[in-house]
Amino acid sequence: MPALGKYKIEKLTVDICQKHINEWAGNLKKFRIVKAYAAKVLDFAMNRRFIQTNPFALVEMPSNLTRKASITNDDEDENFYTREQLIQFLTCLEQENNYKAYALFRLLAFSGMRKGEVLALTWNDLNFTTNELRINKALSRGKDNKLYVKSTKTGIARTIKMDEKRW
Repeated sequence: MPALGKYKIEKLTVDICQKHINEWAGNLKKFRIVKAYAAKVLDFAMNRRFIQTNPFALVEMPSNLTRKASITNDDEDENFYTREQLIQFLTCLEQENNYKAYALFRLLAFSGMRKGEVLALTWNDLNFTTNELRINKALSRGKDNKLYVKSTKTGIARTIKMDEKRW
């Protein structure tokens, strides 16, 4: 592991490991997996009697709140439209007479559905009488990038009410 490569195994301390865990937590989404791999290496060293204890066993895992705070402090541009930008975008799509694109983006914007859920909709999922959509499946990519239909992310079907705007 590059971050720990400059240390000899017998010189690793809890403080050094804690410092690196805190850095990983701030930079990596799956920092717990990196910590687990590092801990396994030191477990191996313990089994070979190079060290007496595994310092990673004694570190305190940073809370998710710390990680979320560091993410929100970034000065990166936000990756979403403002209300005004969204209205302008949908108006442009509607004027282009690209009804498929308009329907897709309008559903994404106003329903809270995931992209795969919208793409998996069939006519049987729509009820124009009650203005409801039944969400019970999603489209996903599998082996060799092939599309397949799967259950929703939560595995729970749901019904949502849509507004009465007609095309």
